[in-house]
Amino acid sequence: MLIEPSKGIAYFGYWGKAQKLSEHSGADYHLLAYHCLDVAAAGQAILNVNAGLKSDLTVFLEITEAQLTSIFSFMLALHDLGKFSSAFQKLYLNDNSELYRPVDCHDYDGKNFRHDRIGLYFWKLIQGEVLAALIGHDQLDRRAQDRIFDTLMVLADCVLGHHGQPINKNDVNAIKMFVEPHNEQAVFEFAKDMLAIFRPELPLEKLTSKDWQRKLKQVSWHLAGIAVIADWIGSDSNFFHYRTEKIALYDYWLTAQEIAEHALAATDLWRPLNVQPFLSIQAHYGFPPTPLQRWAETVEIDQTPQLFILEDVTGAGKTEAALALTHRLIEAGAAEGFYFGLPTMATSNAMFSRVAAHYQQMLAGRDGKKPSIVLAHGAREMNDLFREAVLASGATDSNYHDTDKTATAQCNQWLADSRKKALLAPVGVGTIDQALLAVLPRRHQSLRLLGLNRKVLIFDEVHAADEYMFELLESLLGLHFHQGGSVILLTATLAKKQRQRLVDIWLTASNLPRHALQQDAFPLATKVTFNQQQPLTEYPLESRADVSREVGVKVISSLDACVAAVLDATARGECVVWVRNTVNDALDAYRLIRQRILQPENCLLFHSRFVLQDRKNIETKVLSLFGKQSSKRERQGKVLIATQVFQESLDADADLMISDICPIDDLIQRAGRLHRHTRNTNRAYERNIQDTRPAPILYVHAPEWDANPQTDWLSKDFQGSEYVYRSPGRLWLGLRELLKLGAIRMPGEARQLIESVYGDSAYEQIPETLKHKEHELLGEQRSSAAKAKTGALKWQHHGYSAASADGWHEDDTDIGTRHSDIETVEVVLLKKTADNGLAFWVDDQRFGLALSTVKLSKKKYGDNLAQIPTDLEPALLELQKKNKYMEYQRVWIPELDSVFAYDAVIGFSEKQDLANQE
Repeated sequence: MLIEPSKGIAYFGYWGKAQKLSEHSGADYHLLAYHCLDVAAAGQAILNVNAGLKSDLTVFLEITEAQLTSIFSFMLALHDLGKFSSAFQKLYLNDNSELYRPVDCHDYDGKNFRHDRIGLYFWKLIQGEVLAALIGHDQLDRRAQDRIFDTLMVLADCVLGHHGQPINKNDVNAIKMFVEPHNEQAVFEFAKDMLAIFRPELPLEKLTSKDWQRKLKQVSWHLAGIAVIADWIGSDSNFFHYRTEKIALYDYWLTAQEIAEHALAATDLWRPLNVQPFLSIQAHYGFPPTPLQRWAETVEIDQTPQLFILEDVTGAGKTEAALALTHRLIEAGAAEGFYFGLPTMATSNAMFSRVAAHYQQMLAGRDGKKPSIVLAHGAREMNDLFREAVLASGATDSNYHDTDKTATAQCNQWLADSRKKALLAPVGVGTIDQALLAVLPRRHQSLRLLGLNRKVLIFDEVHAADEYMFELLESLLGLHFHQGGSVILLTATLAKKQRQRLVDIWLTASNLPRHALQQDAFPLATKVTFNQQQPLTEYPLESRADVSREVGVKVISSLDACVAAVLDATARGECVVWVRNTVNDALDAYRLIRQRILQPENCLLFHSRFVLQDRKNIETKVLSLFGKQSSKRERQGKVLIATQVFQESLDADADLMISDICPIDDLIQRAGRLHRHTRNTNRAYERNIQDTRPAPILYVHAPEWDANPQTDWLSKDFQGSEYVYRSPGRLWLGLRELLKLGAIRMPGEARQLIESVYGDSAYEQIPETLKHKEHELLGEQRSSAAKAKTGALKWQHHGYSAASADGWHEDDTDIGTRHSDIETVEVVLLKKTADNGLAFWVDDQRFGLALSTVKLSKKKYGDNLAQIPTDLEPALLELQKKNKYMEYQRVWIPELDSVFAYDAVIGFSEKQDLANQE
């Protein structure tokens, strides 16, 4: 239907963006009508360059590209309707008589009635005009009209929620107190002219179809993400200079489209990339493939969503196998990038280095520029390689170009300036949490989801997910399937019922019947596809001889026996790692060893209660003494007392290891650091040789074996271990299997070890005396899973709208991707200065705050730290002004505390513990 342009120009009296002075145009405000077109142009440019997403949307919605572009660009032009309100216009008063002067309305309420929410009021006013333009002269009954209004509201939600979360649609009538009649006239005129410019069209049968509305809701999350980015780009005055003179909107629209193309190009988003041909593991990595990697090179793949689960021992090359599969999926057109998610920041830092060195063999820029690779986690700015990658882009406000052609990795500065944008890069590495946030109701969730679109998701150590995380993972995998994505999961110790659950997620999302797993082999690759005839295929694999290993197991039940084993080993010139289950237990062991060892300085301590700077220093020292390249002189007689952080982050190699009793999968992982790297007679690392050290022995510090244990079998002497792992019954099962086998033999007995503890029949094997704790744990697990399910987005039933969650949260709110019974708090350590001021514990110009922070139990420690004295409060306020994030953190001055202390060697402890070490 043709729409005549409006005769009035009421909307030209409204400003949309304002600042003191625009250096580009000399104007200090930008007309609202122009800003709306800027954002529409940015959104249209995004659709035009993102051919893959645009094609997916049009095919899924069964409309043409022209129809998608016209309706969405039109809706984007309405994204800031709320700024037409007099309440908003009162925020900026200019002497220019051309601007509308509000007369009588309430003051602007940015907290409860922000302009995005006020926009809903205006949308309700004009939706009849929009409907009339779409249906032309067709006559519809009220029911059909209401259905069209509901469908259009899905689109309105996407654009009105352009600040990163859906608008609150309650109490719409209350918005009228912020509006004057002139505002309504301006909105009607503006909407009429937008209809004339964009001429939106959608088939009537789509607009009135419930099924099509359901489809639109499914893709609304992506449209909402585009709206957020379009608003960011369209608000960039470096490109869209402020203009106050009045010109025909159609003429301005033509100009805005040209500007938008340049502005989008500067962000590096969806820049065309060339996919490099996949050759072979040998060609890309310089070594022959392992059996798993050979499978990844040759397994049949297609363009449909696919799930791969790769199970193999540590050192079997799972990372390279995953990257090879990913490369092939991208080459086949099933994806355009990938995100590699790991369990911790430390492991993601290490993986970033590996991927950064390789990703350009997978993707290349068509204009000679390197594709962007982003590190996505909370402390990424302290990663040297990532900072260098950002600097290599040579980015400035409006001129993004590569000034360092020799850089191994590159990240465009626009993508690097916040975690909100991180997943939009074609290649990302970070924590799994950053991906899981895509299914949680936090501001800018839609950006994360859009960033994962058309990417392969690779998640490592998936077996480590607890029930809470697994529930979120289930939601993410289902959502990623529905947006056509593929997933690769890596693990060394996955229980069969966990693998079945992951397979079921994919089959359920595919609307295919459940298929029971058949294979118990290990190593194993599992593939799930959209193929109705054979959706599930399991591939038993061989294992290389050099990663097949046997670690003997000896059980010792007293601290004295542990200390004796450490001293005997150091006397032989060996290096020892003793992994304890709690920080307090580690402090006790550290004290005992230092009292007995000939050279106390040879004993190191590593746990989670160090500030980041000291933790980094300790990690560096541990790797120099226990790492792959460490020498006999460096290793000789060294002892490391550590907690679980050791197994999570460090590529270390011990001659002898002691581990407190722990779940069998954790124990296998810890044992992987025992004789991890083959060494010659000089104790130097040498590849592809038989290790010359005596056969490895893992000492398991555990209660004495009792076939008929009492209820306090574990808690009597291992109270900390029971507190951490909660299930003495599962620990008892694991210990029973270890005593039966006498060793950890990988890969031959891997499945037996895991299934003996976590298999379907394992529960029945737990002694009755220990089952009450198991019941408590199962109840807690169900509770945490229910909490995750309640907290996750209801994307299966709702589109991008407030109804999709019980409540939406700010991006800096910790609603959590991991469940913990222990509430923690970030504590910033401070020190007094000579002028009675305060400074961060760590002197660092750029990262002093982050490097001086430690995470502690809130109830046990955080709430009991010494308060800041009154005379130092002004100094604290001054420091907080310079570091805004500090307002969310606890602050502490160790030297003023009579109970707790901090030391670079001991970490955070009670002063009594520190005194005992001296």
